[in-house]
Amino acid sequence: MGALMAEDDIYIGPLFDLFNLRFGPEQRDVEFDAGGVSEIKALQEEFSIFQEGRPFVESAKLLGLGGLGNNRAKNRWYNVLTWLAKVPSDQDGETGDQRIVNALIKNFGRKSPLPCFMKAHDSRDSAGYGLKVVVREDTPIFYIDRTYLTISVPMAPKVPPAGKDKKKSKKK
Repeated sequence: MGALMAEDDIYIGPLFDLFNLRFGPEQRDVEFDAGGVSEIKALQEEFSIFQEGRPFVESAKLLGLGGLGNNRAKNRWYNVLTWLAKVPSDQDGETGDQRIVNALIKNFGRKSPLPCFMKAHDSRDSAGYGLKVVVREDTPIFYIDRTYLTISVPMAPKVPPAGKDKKKSKKK
């Protein structure tokens, strides 16, 4: 996410994958009692991981959604998730952070919650979602015909500091 993730931008995809696997459809193999969305539902019922007023980043930390392999990338990712409290959402009166937490609380309150999918969209695209968190029920994976609770967070590449291009042109 540009300035927040810096050279660790390469880890954004795997960090989304952690969420998408943990909150995805459960496996139906005999040897597994729980997994995916049904496991998260059980954890939510037992421990109230997602609570109104608790930042999403704190729940993400509890679930290990920052990964284990790179502490710098993990901490930067948590900074991105913290930043979502400053970003608007598609729901009037809710920040991006509140929108995610409230949508997850509502989803896991259902008898059969939807699997969840997190992705990014280009925050610079004013014709698209722009700079806001968007939560929808849709089919975000074209090769899986299943409805998900999709969470789309705004991201953009790192923007060069002001005046940097001017220095290059003067050197020419």
